[in-house]
Amino acid sequence: MKNILASLIVALFLVGCASSKIVAKKQIIAVAIDLNNVVDDKIKIEVDPGKITEQSIIYQIPAIVPGTYAMSNYGQFVTDIKAFDKNGNELSVNKLDTNSWLINNAPKLEKITYWVNDTFDSEIEHGIYVMAGTNIEEGKNFFLNLPGLVGYFKGKKETPYQLTISHPTDLYETTSLITKNKTKEDNTKDIFLANRYDEISDNPIMYAPLNNVDFTVNGVVVSLALYSPNNIHAAKDMEEDLKKMVAAQTNFLEGFSTTNQYNILVYLFDPKVYAWSSFGALEHLSSTTVVFPETYSKEQLTNGMINGTVSHEFFHIVTPLSVHSEEIHSFDFNQPNMSKHLWMYEGITEYFANLFQVNQGLISDQEFIDEMKNKIASSLRYNDTMSFTKMSKNILEDKYAKNYGNVYQKGALIGMTLDILLREESKGTYGVRNLMKDLSEKYGQHKPFKDDEILAEIVAMTYPSVGTFFDNHLTGNVAINYDQYFEKVGVTKKKENIDAGYFFDSSRQMFISANNKREIFFTDRKNTALAALGVKPNDVLKSVNGTEVTLQNIRNFIGQSVGWKAGDKITFEVIRGGEVLKLEGTFIKGTTEIESLVIEDLPDTNPKKKLRDAWLKAL
Repeated sequence: MKNILASLIVALFLVGCASSKIVAKKQIIAVAIDLNNVVDDKIKIEVDPGKITEQSIIYQIPAIVPGTYAMSNYGQFVTDIKAFDKNGNELSVNKLDTNSWLINNAPKLEKITYWVNDTFDSEIEHGIYVMAGTNIEEGKNFFLNLPGLVGYFKGKKETPYQLTISHPTDLYETTSLITKNKTKEDNTKDIFLANRYDEISDNPIMYAPLNNVDFTVNGVVVSLALYSPNNIHAAKDMEEDLKKMVAAQTNFLEGFSTTNQYNILVYLFDPKVYAWSSFGALEHLSSTTVVFPETYSKEQLTNGMINGTVSHEFFHIVTPLSVHSEEIHSFDFNQPNMSKHLWMYEGITEYFANLFQVNQGLISDQEFIDEMKNKIASSLRYNDTMSFTKMSKNILEDKYAKNYGNVYQKGALIGMTLDILLREESKGTYGVRNLMKDLSEKYGQHKPFKDDEILAEIVAMTYPSVGTFFDNHLTGNVAINYDQYFEKVGVTKKKENIDAGYFFDSSRQMFISANNKREIFFTDRKNTALAALGVKPNDVLKSVNGTEVTLQNIRNFIGQSVGWKAGDKITFEVIRGGEVLKLEGTFIKGTTEIESLVIEDLPDTNPKKKLRDAWLKAL
């Protein structure tokens, strides 16, 4: 998953098999959803469990889904749940917790019915990421992350499913689920099949008016379905950029066993309707759900959504979707046992999302180094000495959860430094890409690794120095000396002054951050414009030009500051030492000193240049 908060990428996985052969079994769980009948913004779900021999059974809606690393409790959106026998008589249903219901006399159970509200416009306060949520817009759009609608019977997650969805004729589905009955003449009902519940949870569906493009690149069939409520954007306008990205990614992954189809479900929200500051994407085995602002320009969607977010999600087809632990393969949706290896699932994925661009010539070597430098700066906002494996294993606890965003920063940097180490040890012939290819061949989609054994296996596959690296920087709490690794590949530091605004510099690095109280405060970064106004490090920003500042509206002030010009009066109210101070001045063009990382100009025969070329250019 990649999550975007404000203008920053802060940053995904459901395991299943959307394209595997359906196992022939008599027992099947049949689910019916009627999208034609929306009542009070809710839709009705009917579940036929098939034959049950147990005297009682528990029906569960997921409390968490892989890739989100936070409790969602989708059961809070379920109402009026009932159970019936074959004669239509009600059976007793006892609610055990937010996500579980006990049904007695289960051998008599013919069906369960309930109504589900969506998450997008719910009045319930919840922490579900929008890209993992659900949307019910009668006759317009149905954005269906199925864990928010369909549950499973405890102990029966391996039972096959048949999902029947009735829908308006002018709305068309996009999904990676196997379709049983679809024909061009019939667009009123779809029947989908799945081997087990994990495939239901792993395959979102979007129903929307046709705004799609389909193309094939290097054997992968790609479908982009886009919902733009005000018809501002067309999928066709994004085809060229998306095709270019997928071509580069599939070239980078040549030789990997991945997927032959990939569906991208995009919901562009109207900020006047939904004032979301958090958005992004959630990956699945052969698809991804994406939520971005409709007000973004085509260029913003290309750079931020396609080249940034979607490219990250696509690389999840390697890990954890093809390389993953037992905790992921048999995920417990209601009492999760988390894996230790977010460094691989999210970190390596984010690293690949950057490395493939320089490897395939989409960006320059210096642009890649600049991005890695930005990640170093961002990673230092988190606990730089926290054990990554310990954080990952305990990610649902508050102490560790607040460091989750670092998986996209230091996680990627772990991938980078490990890559340089492997290239150095192998004299340029073997890197992280080779390692992940070997792991995908050894394990793959249907064979999970053991969480406590994979690091030792990687060391056995590579070099003893990799074990030392893991002991220090992955399981241990030793900060990585990035200068040490950059020196090996001829990348050095250089100080320079660059332009700076009142909130961020020209490299898009911020002068502000948020504390545990969700207050905005100024960091200790030097900035001539802020110094002239009288701002000091750790000042808490209370208001700008008379308007209160919050974490929710800070983006507005950042946007306004871009338009400030010479002569404009500026007033900040800050809290310093418990006292409210008013700081007044006029706009000046600020500067700040930064340390850049620059690539040394070296001859091709230089060992550092050879290692750098192997790192950035070799496959």
